[in-house]
Amino acid sequence: MKPLHFCRAALIGFALLFAVPAAGQTDAAANDESADLKQASEALIKVLNDPDSRKELIELLKKNAGEDQVAPENGAEASPEATADTEESVSAGQGFVIRVGEYTRAIADEIGVVLDRSRHSLRGLLLVLRGDIPIKWDRVNEVLLQVIIVLATAYAAFWAAQFVARRLYPKMAVRARYGGGLMRATILIVTTLIDALTVAIGLGVGYFVALTGFGGLDTGVTIQESLALNAFFITGMANVALRFVFAPKRPELRLLPFSDEASDYWYARLRIYMYWNNFGVFLAVPAANLAVSFVLGNALRFLIVLLGMLYLMVLIKQNRVKVREGAKAYAETMHSVLAQRALSNLGNLWHIGAYGYILAVFLVWVTRPFDATTIILRATGFSIITIMAGMLISLVMTRAIKGGIRLPDDIHQKLPALQYRLNAFVPRLLKIIRFVVFIGTILLLMDIWGLLSVVDWIFSEAGFSLVSSYGAAILVLLVAFVVWLAVMSWVDLRLQSRAGYIVSARERTLFQLFRNAFTVVIIVMAALLALSEIGVNIGPLIAGAGVVGLAISFGAQTLVKDIITGAFIQIENAINEGDVVTVAGVTGTVEGITIRSVRMRDLDGTTHIIPFSSVDMVSNFMRGFSYHVALIGVSYDTDIAYAKEAMEEAFRRLQETDFKSKIFGDLEMHGVTAFGASSIDIRARIKTTPGDQWSVGRTYNEYIKQVFDERGIEIPFPQVTYHAATPPFADEAKDPKQAGKKKAKPAEPEDDAPPESEEH
Repeated sequence: MKPLHFCRAALIGFALLFAVPAAGQTDAAANDESADLKQASEALIKVLNDPDSRKELIELLKKNAGEDQVAPENGAEASPEATADTEESVSAGQGFVIRVGEYTRAIADEIGVVLDRSRHSLRGLLLVLRGDIPIKWDRVNEVLLQVIIVLATAYAAFWAAQFVARRLYPKMAVRARYGGGLMRATILIVTTLIDALTVAIGLGVGYFVALTGFGGLDTGVTIQESLALNAFFITGMANVALRFVFAPKRPELRLLPFSDEASDYWYARLRIYMYWNNFGVFLAVPAANLAVSFVLGNALRFLIVLLGMLYLMVLIKQNRVKVREGAKAYAETMHSVLAQRALSNLGNLWHIGAYGYILAVFLVWVTRPFDATTIILRATGFSIITIMAGMLISLVMTRAIKGGIRLPDDIHQKLPALQYRLNAFVPRLLKIIRFVVFIGTILLLMDIWGLLSVVDWIFSEAGFSLVSSYGAAILVLLVAFVVWLAVMSWVDLRLQSRAGYIVSARERTLFQLFRNAFTVVIIVMAALLALSEIGVNIGPLIAGAGVVGLAISFGAQTLVKDIITGAFIQIENAINEGDVVTVAGVTGTVEGITIRSVRMRDLDGTTHIIPFSSVDMVSNFMRGFSYHVALIGVSYDTDIAYAKEAMEEAFRRLQETDFKSKIFGDLEMHGVTAFGASSIDIRARIKTTPGDQWSVGRTYNEYIKQVFDERGIEIPFPQVTYHAATPPFADEAKDPKQAGKKKAKPAEPEDDAPPESEEH
């Protein structure tokens, strides 16, 4: 409220200065008072044009306003007893009501100040229109001629520089069209700098003409020429800012989701306002002060600002729905639900913020007319820079979040898991940073417009301590992440086979265990260090962790046994991933090893997770070399030497296949090892690479069967021959009814033939 009180005191002082001469000028007979008014106006103009005099006047008015506020209304100093009584009454329960009343009274006073300033400004314009304040037309013509010449030369040089610069834009546009988001932002910044350079060239040419014309170098640049060139430069830079935001006729450089039609529309409408406001405030108003009167300049400033405000409000009202629908349509294309809601809410409420900005600018112009330009330019410029920087950072991070991290091909081939890890963590980190950038942009805008003292709080003791502590914690986490990423990449590099280097199963297992252990250690250390940086006492945490660890060690002895046994198993290189082992009575392939268990898959595909505390013996089939033991049975009538030679022949055929590289040495013939029930067992052994004994053995058996069939060697199998002999009582047992009956034999016929005589 202090700036408004200061502006009110200043305007009251100016009103007192002009009160008597203005009243005298209303009477046609008082010509001497008109002369006094003229002299007072010229004296005031000289004071306002001189920076030192203007500063002294402002300090004097501030001093008088401060004394008026400090002095009591009755002229007596307030006693300490009265102050104490007042404080007691406030603390009695009515403090909140009093503060609300004071706040509403201050708002009403400020509204009254604004209305009073507006009335005074329009009153000065009325005086000029009635002819009470004369216009120096010869001075007006001189000022107008100088301004036109200087502006014409400045704009001619500016357009010539733009003509040359626009020949470079098509090439840049092609590179931006086929480049990424970073390339587009870079080219947009370069083109913006080129546009700013063309404005600077026009300003330099205008100053050169102002120096050489109207009296030469001895005269120098007049105040009206300087005002015209300043208005040219401010307007030119404002147009550069508009081209940076909307990029008209250059859609490939446009960062915001504007269509070509919307971009051209807003650029053209806002440029009209820029020309009206900048040339009016920075050129027409000072020229009116010099050529006519300060009263006319003040009234002209009020009208220019008022009409500009009304123009912008009408423009916002006409496009409120279009902008809202466009924001909702663009929000539907975003992947983040939070971003969709934020953008939709922004589309619904954008006009309220725009109205608020316009009213704030208007109030500053009315209440602080002398330094309003500095305040508005500073606040608006910093606001635009802050918003553009926040949007640029957010857009770059959004594109990185959507597209992911892409590593060069050579790095991706060497470290294939690095890109996956980066895409797993970096997009989430960028989302957090984007949210922090959004909050920081809002806070900076509030600080720029005086709603919050964010920067002052940051540089205060409490703010600096808080920001430094949390910044150090974030830095610790980032360093821990970089260290973890570097160690994981080193492990991936060591686990990658390349020319002349083959990763063994033991190295793979140990490195994976190291990876898991290091991840746990880095997480715990980073968390503890980050907590210590933000002021958390980690001593009790460490002590509590020790107590908890001791309790766990007593309550989870099996777990501790698992970990210790697993550590010794790995140190002794008993089990590695990919090995075929027999553990706890289960035979299968090791698929994974943790700090406390081993995961195996048997021949049937069943997965077994066996804790190390259950392991009393490990049988590993994958150490150094292996053997296939062939135990072949032949029949008892087979020639043993012939059978051995057949087995040798099967081995020779085996070596002619691709399995030759997996076989060490010749066939080890052990000979007859056992006499079976139906066969004679001949044993031989083949030495193979570890893990290949089963495939080699299966193939060798196929060749043995083939050779034995060719040579007629019988491979016996167990046979049992049954011989049935039926006893006499067996038939009787078949029919129990006939069991006791004896079957009668048929009677033989009697031989009644005569005996043969020897003679017969």
